[in-house]
Amino acid sequence: GKEVLAKYIYNNSLRNDKPFIKINCGAIPESLIESEFFGYADGAFTGATKGGKIGIFEAGNNGTLLLDEVGELPLSMQVKLLRTLQDGEIEKIGSSKTIKVDVRIIAATNRDLQDMVEKGTFREDLFYRLNVVPLRVLPLRERRSSIIPTVEYFMKVFNGKYGMQKILSKEVLRYLYGYCWPGNVRELKNLVERIIITTSGDEIKINDIPNHIIDVMDLHKNKSGTPTKLSDAV
Repeated sequence: GKEVLAKYIYNNSLRNDKPFIKINCGAIPESLIESEFFGYADGAFTGATKGGKIGIFEAGNNGTLLLDEVGELPLSMQVKLLRTLQDGEIEKIGSSKTIKVDVRIIAATNRDLQDMVEKGTFREDLFYRLNVVPLRVLPLRERRSSIIPTVEYFMKVFNGKYGMQKILSKEVLRYLYGYCWPGNVRELKNLVERIIITTSGDEIKINDIPNHIIDVMDLHKNKSGTPTKLSDAV
């Protein structure tokens, strides 16, 4: 997923000994986004923490910030983010003092920012400011060769976490390989964890996976007349 790629970039950068901070722009209420990004000064508003608060830009100075779901930022915040990226400085809420910051931005989104620019919901100048080295992470359904290795990776992770030694039958692998994974890597990860902790035997069989996956795959086989092939993936 996006976060894995961002962490890979960070680990292989010259900033890998500096902070790596990730924030989901779509998970923060609009009224709190500015304070999360830039922080606030002592006494900036009623209920403010005594002594103020630093934001992610100040906390991540000289490091890397992952702005996940950047397309969810409101237009008012897009203007302030653009100004920070252009000038390399921030102002805390309730303060007129500027603070110099040097951060690498990795912006990620599932949305079509170019389409949002055309519709006026994402600033064109911010889009081009962020779109320096674009990287497209294909969904699992478009890179099926990654499905089985990803399944095996999460099997290893969760077998270790729960002290198990479970394996998947060939039939289960065939169904997982052919499934479309609308929830992408997160859906696959959650499924692997679920079947490891909810099955009783050491071998996970077809009856152990969710019915909706079986139904989708059986429908596909009935339409095509042939089962989904694992090819060289297994």
